[in-house]
Amino acid sequence: MRSLLYGDAAPAALLSARRRRVGALRCAAAALTLLAPAAASAYDALAAPCPDDPLFCERGPVTFQRREAIPLELDFETGWIPPGSPLQVSLRAAVYANTEVSLSGALEATWPEALSLTAPGDDGGSSFTCDYGLDVSAQGRINVSVLGQDVDWTGDIPYIPQVDFQVHTRDTFDGWGWEPGITLASSTDVQRLASVSLADILGSIPGIDGRFELDVAMDVTAHYVTHRVAIETLEQTTVRGGDITAEQGASSTEYLGGPSVELNVRPEGSVRYEGTLHLIPAFAVSLLGREWSIPIADIPLDFPITERDWIFEGERVHVPLPDLALDTQEIDFGAVEVGKVNAELVALSNAGEARLDVAVTTDDAESFELADAALEIDAETAVDLAIRFAPKAAGEFTATVLVASNDPDAPEQAITVRGVGVERPEAPQDGGEPPAQDSGCACRAAGAQRGGGGAWAAAGLSLAALAGGLGRRRRAA
Repeated sequence: MRSLLYGDAAPAALLSARRRRVGALRCAAAALTLLAPAAASAYDALAAPCPDDPLFCERGPVTFQRREAIPLELDFETGWIPPGSPLQVSLRAAVYANTEVSLSGALEATWPEALSLTAPGDDGGSSFTCDYGLDVSAQGRINVSVLGQDVDWTGDIPYIPQVDFQVHTRDTFDGWGWEPGITLASSTDVQRLASVSLADILGSIPGIDGRFELDVAMDVTAHYVTHRVAIETLEQTTVRGGDITAEQGASSTEYLGGPSVELNVRPEGSVRYEGTLHLIPAFAVSLLGREWSIPIADIPLDFPITERDWIFEGERVHVPLPDLALDTQEIDFGAVEVGKVNAELVALSNAGEARLDVAVTTDDAESFELADAALEIDAETAVDLAIRFAPKAAGEFTATVLVASNDPDAPEQAITVRGVGVERPEAPQDGGEPPAQDSGCACRAAGAQRGGGGAWAAAGLSLAALAGGLGRRRRAA
């Protein structure tokens, strides 16, 4: 079919086609105009012709974003440590992650194998961001005795943060993040999170002093991967070709004609978190010149592996398509005198929403001549194609006019043409004029001449002379 559309061996034009609006299509266009605001709100993305193959491909850009605040499955309490020590601490820590994944790509619908679907991702158009926060609390226990003075205390140690401890990681990537996915990893330096004077807490006990300090560090890893790009019909059923599950994957959907299709697109993936939180407490007490401290340098807390499904909200893509309709599949030119012509007009209507590209050929170009070998028909528009029967000899003639186009479901349609050539009557022997003969032209409509002027049939102009005086419309490259 593409060779028909792009080949340079098409016959020369004999009659320029007359472009006209079909009344029914005018009504449909008016109705669509009135409904445009409602229709526009029904979908999220409008596909446009693909730059590298505009006649057989439509591309609808889609973007997705999801952000979620997640308490990780690290909500850990150390208990009283170290066991048996006169100074003990109990620490509780919870880690939170604010995670955002943004994806950018497109849904592409191609034909003539209608409709093939792919979902290419944009280069550098996606991103993965994680912000980790920390929630900690502490209790202290003191059980010491000096010179008959006993201190036995258990209570909360106020959390007075010295820094806003957060870990921020971000990366951009190509495509959808298919397996093996995108990994973010970050480690922090040790930071002083809290520092509290015990004298402020135990001020009623004379001679006691000390401090509680808490340093922290974190090693974190977050991993995102897309498992599938789900494609569904408006009835929320998976398309015939199934989900796309790999970078070069493809799918398909059933297409039975019409001006457009609409499909829902939704990536689905997961986010996994891993890491280690390092808590480094320092707890020291002095009483009447004697000092105590806890001998702990680091308490590493490993994150249990936490994985969350990451399902984006779907986007609806509207895909305009060309749709060719012929107003007839058969033409009978009747009897035409040899050397004369009869012409008929065939309406080629584009009932679709995308440009229709048409190539017209015949298997008997000597007897049945075509006005145009190539036509471009805008959405909701019709073009009249002139076909003429010009017998060169007497007899019955039958041929097929093949109309090939970029219509996804009917790329080739045929018109059967037939006619009878009859001999011219002999001239009178006395040298007088022969009786007037009907040319046999039974055109259904006298098409308007391109560039202005009266109807060629009414003016009695020959088709060959008219064709010679009119410019040939060029196809878009």
